Amino acid sequence: MDTANINDPRSVEAVYPRSAFEQDARLNAQDKTTVQHGLTLLTAPDAEGRFGLTRANRHVGEVEDGHQTVFLGPQLPQGEYGRFAQDDTDYGGPVEQRDPPDDGEDPYRAFIADVIRAARATPPVPPIPAERLQGFRGG
Repeated sequence: MDTANINDPRSVEAVYPRSAFEQDARLNAQDKTTVQHGLTLLTAPDAEGRFGLTRANRHVGEVEDGHQTVFLGPQLPQGEYGRFAQDDTDYGGPVEQRDPPDDGEDPYRAFIADVIRAARATPPVPPIPAERLQGFRGG
């Protein structure tokens, strides 16, 4: 598990560099993909703003299990999908067919902001009630 800080976007960038974002976004954009690639937030921010996160994969049919983890997978901006066409060779795969659109928003920076926003919204893990820690433990 790596640690980042909600007050320092560069700490998230250190864990999830632009090259990883671009690779994951390309993998997530493939049609018929069965696995999403991205980040999982493992802990809520502490008093200093530190939270745990790690690179992760998740099956597309998996749903949030309510165990205080949040999965975030990068997606190409809507205008980006028109950039690719299917290759008609035996090898298949997407081929870039035109120049990328020149829009003002950087998708990587927007994703980092989404990670920080999600970390801020993650509730802290409630403490285990003391009565659950007592009693018979098998035998």
